[in-house]
Amino acid sequence: MRTVHPSTMIGAYGFEQDRVPRDEFQIRLRALHGVMDAKSCSAMLVYGDAREHSDLAYFTNFIPRHRWALALLPRRGEPRILVSMSSRDMPAQRLMTWIPDVMSAWTWESVFDPWLAALGSDAPKDIRPVNIGPVNIGTVRFDLMRPPLMASLEKSLGNRFHLVGADTEVRTRTTRPRELSLIRDACAVVRAGAGAFLQAWRGGSGIEASALAGERCARALAAQDVRTLVSFDGGRTLAPFCGAFEPKSSSVPLLGYLAVKHRGYWAESFVSAAEPPGDIQRIAQAGLEAALRSAAPGIGAADLYARTIGPLGTHPLHPVLGGSIGRRIGFSSNEGSELRRDARHVLHAGDVYALHVGSSDPHAGGAVASAMVAITPAGCEVLVRSTDIEL
Repeated sequence: MRTVHPSTMIGAYGFEQDRVPRDEFQIRLRALHGVMDAKSCSAMLVYGDAREHSDLAYFTNFIPRHRWALALLPRRGEPRILVSMSSRDMPAQRLMTWIPDVMSAWTWESVFDPWLAALGSDAPKDIRPVNIGPVNIGTVRFDLMRPPLMASLEKSLGNRFHLVGADTEVRTRTTRPRELSLIRDACAVVRAGAGAFLQAWRGGSGIEASALAGERCARALAAQDVRTLVSFDGGRTLAPFCGAFEPKSSSVPLLGYLAVKHRGYWAESFVSAAEPPGDIQRIAQAGLEAALRSAAPGIGAADLYARTIGPLGTHPLHPVLGGSIGRRIGFSSNEGSELRRDARHVLHAGDVYALHVGSSDPHAGGAVASAMVAITPAGCEVLVRSTDIEL
């Protein structure tokens, strides 16, 4: 779901070694080294900014709270992180990652060029490659980089280095066990926040006041980021928070959306209800049930889509879902692999998906049911479900 991105990130972003120790990052880097070897790269540049930083955080634990950051990960030698903040902020920034060498990008020439010049110099002389032509450097998420920064980077590289895109190879990873543990924590936070959202609405609060109650609950549980959408027209559309605080109308169904980031990982839930529940709510739940029965390793995304929308009958998929019944979720609220009618990928054990299905009616309003699931060898494990948020 597309929500409004905050201008300033808050919350705790420290490197919690008791939950994700340094050896976890060594395992992740070994996989990255395999990509470098396959693409004949001497190093990898991984970019991220305050809006999107899933790959940067995966390899470094670093999450930019302002502007951008660039991880410099050589095949041999010590990694570095360049952060687009002043040098006075560096002591605090170094607490966010296992990489000790965190530098201000405001001194671009003094930190970037020497690192490039030293590529490969830490390898033993007898196995150093003999460079014929430019050295290959892999890139990840450079599609997020603004043109002025890209131009500055290319100027520094000159004709000494050749950039090789590696997004596809790097982003085909599955969720590791320690990641799943952290995602479970995020699901607990979104369950509590969505429960507060629903309870406030049932207690007589308007839609925006209810959303605010859900956000306040999630913030109290140390959420780093909270995003909400609400429906002002009985569930037919979703809109960002605007501060109108209109009173509750007992005849209008509830439809809202809550996403939280906790320890770097995202979890989400729709909040949907009506007093009393109508056919549109029951249809949404039937569609979700079909998705949960079918989600398993090896099933094609298009097949899962067809089985999920089957219970909707003649009702169309809710327009707020954009033609999708879900996608992968983790360090990013949308890690791709959209579950659409024409999708060609299959689900794999270890994937974590956010599923959502629902419909709308001009007269009855709209409803969406959702769940987050971990794909297991035996099928799927439900991590959080919209019908369970009051339990």
